[in-house]
Amino acid sequence: MAIKLGIGVITYNRKETVRQCVEALRTFTQHPFELVVADDGSHDGTPSLLERLHVPYITGDNRGIAWNRNRAIWWLKEEKQCDVILVFEDDCRPCVFGWEKQWIEAVEAYGHMNHMPEITLEIDNDVSSGTGTAADPYIAPMHQAYCVGYHARALDFVGYLEVRFEKYGEEHVEHTHRFLRAGYGGLPQFRTPERGQVFFLRGGLETLPSESHGTPECVHRNVELHRQIQHEPLYRAPWRSDEQMFLFREEMEAALNRPTPTTQPSDNGFDAVVSLGGSEKISHYLEQVFGETGSRLFDGFMAPFHSLITLFETDFRDLFSTNCLYGYHDALRCRDSLIVYHNCLDIPPGERASVELFHSQLGRLKQEYQNYLAQLDQLCDGTQRVLFVRDWQETLHYEGSHRPSHTRVPDFKRLVDAIAARYPTLEFRVLFTNYGAASAADARMIFANSQAPDQCDEARKAQAWADMISQLGVYRHSDGSWDK
Repeated sequence: MAIKLGIGVITYNRKETVRQCVEALRTFTQHPFELVVADDGSHDGTPSLLERLHVPYITGDNRGIAWNRNRAIWWLKEEKQCDVILVFEDDCRPCVFGWEKQWIEAVEAYGHMNHMPEITLEIDNDVSSGTGTAADPYIAPMHQAYCVGYHARALDFVGYLEVRFEKYGEEHVEHTHRFLRAGYGGLPQFRTPERGQVFFLRGGLETLPSESHGTPECVHRNVELHRQIQHEPLYRAPWRSDEQMFLFREEMEAALNRPTPTTQPSDNGFDAVVSLGGSEKISHYLEQVFGETGSRLFDGFMAPFHSLITLFETDFRDLFSTNCLYGYHDALRCRDSLIVYHNCLDIPPGERASVELFHSQLGRLKQEYQNYLAQLDQLCDGTQRVLFVRDWQETLHYEGSHRPSHTRVPDFKRLVDAIAARYPTLEFRVLFTNYGAASAADARMIFANSQAPDQCDEARKAQAWADMISQLGVYRHSDGSWDK
């Protein structure tokens, strides 16, 4: 049975920070997931922002971290029936594509999991063992709440955070101790959970500097409360009285009754798929997966990444520049732009690509590719949702130390901005394939790698592409179904 993943973000008066967190979650999360933001009574416009971002949210009066975290946990566990629940503080976010795989594995195995940020490892390292992975988590006698994982079955026994804690301080520590007492998320000391060793994961997330809303006085009161209640029964409801129960229920019902957005930015369906080149095989792989591609513009030439950006920024002005052409394997290459013309020339049998042949066909080439460009412009007029695909293979054309350094480093954001500038009304994503660990916190970008070695037969490469697209859940709307 497929695991249902739920991700919550808790926030208070940090509108820009929560926006960045949501964008990173949508960019770097591969597994399908339910998303919710629990807003603890912000007055900086956070709810309005979430509506513009089409993010489900729960809000109410400012009642502190325990109550607010319970909002997110309840929503994902009870309303959305999620199996694995991950709750982020808004100043923590993913930075590696597929980050959630380790978290799902760890929460499935241990029932409860915490994140160990790099700054903690550098400054306050009290790790006794482990490597910070799901198979071998860090073990340490500390508590961090940047990102916390809960399994629904563990929550059935442990329950929610203790709402007697005011505002800030100790709420996560006490909750973690109850998980340890129940046998989840660490090496427990059943009678003295405060001495327990907690499990942590390391990678895939980053934390941002932020200001705390807590005070030393509040923390001191909560520490004393924790001491008083530490031996009470394990399970806690997210309320302590009938009045609190009705209030909590009203918040949930208000969120459930909020209109569902008609447009979901996380939708992986597209009306058209367009190859941006990088490899002459890309269009072939895309056609095998999607049945067709939306434009043939980039099939006749290979434009290195920096030249592709320049083409979009200059209205494709120098696409067929005649400056400094020279033979390049079975094709021609422009020394200025490094564009390789490999499939656009009509080469008579027995002849090879030559500068003379290029000049003789230049008029036809300009007219033909002007038509291709017009077709692409029509496709991107804002009435359709478009997925552009760019592969890493252009790096093979940068061999040699004589190439300027800027031509070898892909500027992902500049390319995406150039596409957006040319097509300002277009809703689009750019799928960057096989760039290894490259990533960017930009919701317009998707990063993925096909699991095939560089040297293998074409059938294996094509299957690896099909598997990659399937794992991303990307499909073409006109197909009416998910692609196989």
